[in-house]
Amino acid sequence: MPKACDARTEGPRDRVAAMFAPLAKAKLIAADELGDLYKDLLEFLEDEVVDVPHIAKYHAKFIAHAVAAELVTLAAIAAAMEPLKEATLVKPDVAIDGRAGAAFMFVAIIQELAKVESCGEAGAKRLFDASKLDIASLLPEGAQSESAAVSLLDAGGVTFLAPEKGNALKAEAAKAASDAMKQQLTGLETYLTSGVLAPPAEGADGSAGVADAIRYIDENCSSALEAENIEPKSAKIERIVMRCVLEAGLGDEALDKAAPKLCKQIERCAKLLQKCTASSASESKRLYKQASCLYEVQHFCFNKEWPSGLIKKLFYNLYETDVVFEDAYGVWREDVVDTTPGKDRALFQVNEFLQWLDEAAEEGEGEEEVASP
Repeated sequence: MPKACDARTEGPRDRVAAMFAPLAKAKLIAADELGDLYKDLLEFLEDEVVDVPHIAKYHAKFIAHAVAAELVTLAAIAAAMEPLKEATLVKPDVAIDGRAGAAFMFVAIIQELAKVESCGEAGAKRLFDASKLDIASLLPEGAQSESAAVSLLDAGGVTFLAPEKGNALKAEAAKAASDAMKQQLTGLETYLTSGVLAPPAEGADGSAGVADAIRYIDENCSSALEAENIEPKSAKIERIVMRCVLEAGLGDEALDKAAPKLCKQIERCAKLLQKCTASSASESKRLYKQASCLYEVQHFCFNKEWPSGLIKKLFYNLYETDVVFEDAYGVWREDVVDTTPGKDRALFQVNEFLQWLDEAAEEGEGEEEVASP
């Protein structure tokens, strides 16, 4: 084993690992002697890292084959790794879930054990279950929790050892993330309805409130900005912001005179709306977020009993201010899943605008064709 660890290629190590099963079958290696060997070897393994940086990984392979050959148990190896709990056996970039000591080596052993042809994941789990080993006991003092142990298995890709715990932890993490996001969105709506988006007095600039709102989102709504599959759809960040922009812009204005004031409000809040409809994931996601803004305009007009021509003016204004791109109107028009009330009536009222968009797109394509060499 020492010579194989010093080898520059994996060949010698693979051959040594492959020797354990036939040696055990031929009764040419004693289990108690191998156990004693690893008890001594693992105690001082950290000292060997200076000369052989990957020695922990090499011995993880040897141990895995020894465990598969039932020459040594995982429980015995875990006991032998007791001095390594706080050890640094690998560099940070190789560590598993930040663990570089006994916990790292245990996961490395399981990874190798699952690769052994006679073992696989099912065999590795059987041997692990038989060991009755508490994975948390391999973690450093102060970090020995079930959630930390499951996180370690997940990071190492060996959750098959305790799938039910892994699923429970993921469900718990998902719920915590969902609750945190809901808090972000609730806090955002409370903030935006506090008056920060109110139109400024005549002659005032009014950009400070918008800048404050953008800053609030940057500081408090990081996960909500990219969140998907939010239910109800009206809780999506772009819809909340669009709704608050419109409600703040309307104020006490009479519905029949609301359009100019609302359009001006959209122009003033354009950067805020663009912030909420941006997406680092993909262009299609950006378009769906923009379409969500259109649904919020639809809902706003539905609740206000469809003031004459208002939705068409707002749709046009969102296009002119680069809040909603041309393709996003197509996403809104073709969507048959969203349940926001008033879609049929909205389509009828904005039909002229949508036709104008289609014609403009066709003219643009024609000009490109003419200009092409």
